[in-house]
Amino acid sequence: MTNLFKRLAQLPFWIRASIFIVVSLVLLDAGLRPQPIPQVFEQEDKIHHLVGFMVLSFTCVLAFPRIRLRWVALSCLTVGIAIEAAQELMPLRTASPYDMLANSAGVLLGAMMALRWLR
Repeated sequence: MTNLFKRLAQLPFWIRASIFIVVSLVLLDAGLRPQPIPQVFEQEDKIHHLVGFMVLSFTCVLAFPRIRLRWVALSCLTVGIAIEAAQELMPLRTASPYDMLANSAGVLLGAMMALRWLR
């Protein structure tokens, strides 16, 4: 597994940045759509938040390895706060502190994975 991440880190910058941009766009689309994504079971969205922000922070470190990890985490958390704030302004969406908790846990997991496997 470590070799895979090391090989990812050696890809050209434009590929690593493209991966980060695609992940960011998918996360923004899912977070800012007018209606929530249908759930199979209760609180399934917390898993989406956790995994989405874990991948976001990991790909951010992958794309921009020279940026300090604390700034990556802070910027990813800011995106999560902004999405939750925007959801509060939408008629069919609501902001949730538990969503923010899942976002924060995802950011921390992604940053720890990046710290372990990419640096």
